[in-house]
Amino acid sequence: MKIKLLPLLFICFILIQSCEKPDPNGCHNAVIFYNYLSDAARNQTPYFTNPAFDTISFASDKGDTLIFVKTKTDSTWYKEEIRGNPACDWDKNYYQVLHNKYATIKGNGSFDVKHYLKKNSSFSNYIEISINNLNYGLYDDWIGLSKYPTFKDVFTLKNKTFFSTIQIGSIDGDTALNYSIINKTYGLFFIVDKVNNSSFILIK
Repeated sequence: MKIKLLPLLFICFILIQSCEKPDPNGCHNAVIFYNYLSDAARNQTPYFTNPAFDTISFASDKGDTLIFVKTKTDSTWYKEEIRGNPACDWDKNYYQVLHNKYATIKGNGSFDVKHYLKKNSSFSNYIEISINNLNYGLYDDWIGLSKYPTFKDVFTLKNKTFFSTIQIGSIDGDTALNYSIINKTYGLFFIVDKVNNSSFILIK
């Protein structure tokens, strides 16, 4: 049986070209890993899981009402390179950041929420909530944590009962100027601004 030489040579050429040539620096093709917030982490607040919180309303002790409506949720990424041979392209880890943007449809104020799978090399699973330029930050696993110093199993406010709450200060941890109360079901539901001598309560 005769074998046609030309097709055989062509096949051999393709096989040789498909073989990966070793990199002289010992590099490999860089790999990118995408790491997403888990369902359990996202459920630590209602902002990214409960459509009822696409609109958020607060009433102040001064009689003002603030209403915010979610305009979009962005999913961005925090990047870390896995260091190796400086002559090579490094592997990369991308960590999800969820960001809810809100428009103010009543009153004079602002509201914003970010949930980081990783914020930087020292912050992981971190939540930032901003209302009226008051900024609050906490690790998401603090919410509902009974060992947290300000944990209260029951918190009553204006004849309404909230469960498994914690009190947090502004992002720098200073509760002397302002603080808020948060839980898993309602997110940030009570804010005290001592600088402006005002407070806000979530209304639905």
